[in-house]
Amino acid sequence: MITAIDFGTCWIRSAFRNPAHRDRLSVYAERAEYALIPNTEKHRQLLEEQSISIATCDNSLAILGNQINQVKWLSRLPSTPLLSDGIVPIDDPPARQMLNVLVNAVLPAPEGSMNLCAFTVPGSKDRSEQSRRNREFLSRLIEMKGYEPVEVGSAEAAVLAIGLESSFTGIAVVMGAETTEICISRLGIPLVSATLPLGSNWIDAEIAKQFKMHAWDGDGQCYIDLEAARSWKQTSMVSIRHPMGDREQTFARLYAVVMDRITRSISQMLKQPSIVSALGTQRLAVMLAGGPTRTTGFANLLTERLIEHELADRLLSIRTAQDPDLAVVRGALVFAELEASHRKGQEVAA
Repeated sequence: MITAIDFGTCWIRSAFRNPAHRDRLSVYAERAEYALIPNTEKHRQLLEEQSISIATCDNSLAILGNQINQVKWLSRLPSTPLLSDGIVPIDDPPARQMLNVLVNAVLPAPEGSMNLCAFTVPGSKDRSEQSRRNREFLSRLIEMKGYEPVEVGSAEAAVLAIGLESSFTGIAVVMGAETTEICISRLGIPLVSATLPLGSNWIDAEIAKQFKMHAWDGDGQCYIDLEAARSWKQTSMVSIRHPMGDREQTFARLYAVVMDRITRSISQMLKQPSIVSALGTQRLAVMLAGGPTRTTGFANLLTERLIEHELADRLLSIRTAQDPDLAVVRGALVFAELEASHRKGQEVAA
């Protein structure tokens, strides 16, 4: 069976072809977070009545994944990310076990002679020890499920998902919660990639800090309320192209900071000798994916920044994926299927 899993800081998503309808995709998504509530008899009873699975952590009950939405009213504490800053926890055995639970929940049982799973790794893509540990741990989780893991970059996967109109040639920008990934590809082959340590969590945190969005636990301890910032931008339908009011204007300025980093990186990447040699002065499509790119005005603001950086003559088009949240996992599935076809071709040739 061929599958894909996209490990994000906020969500873990999987995709595979429906066994009963091969032309349809089955997609699963679980929040990569857990919530803690008091470990009391009353709380246990309430959770049992709602058939909510629980795990015991010290003096608290842990609720995992999508079930968090059902228990928000039971705790004032903000939920805790399992991949904080895009990093697999080292000294948190319960969190590592929860990641294993979620992988088991979103991946189907393997079947057949070839079981591949393409996966993305969150956080930095450098050669640091932390990056290596992230990759190895997530690979082990996939192997424990019975699949052979095959890593693919988020932006590389996005090209395969939304690059058909441009012959899979162009610039993919995938903005996530903690990082933004950029990849320049030719005919689906990545030529150069970059990862920027900026994403929507930084923007949400700044909004929460500047406009005093806080939450307090039962002991009076104060927390930055990221959920409040996220809820505000979703329910208010904020436009970063035409901001109204102080909060929206601040929101737009923060997005502009990220846009400037993106455009500077693209400009530097296009000047690299290998890119000049492969693409010359060819106009390139810009493909956008990742939840934050759904923000109203994102594509327009990025276009302005690219023009300001004198890149207008390199642009063919700017297009946002039809479903920005799922573009990466869909592309990762395509990558896994291509890998499987390549291996089968090698077997036949042999």
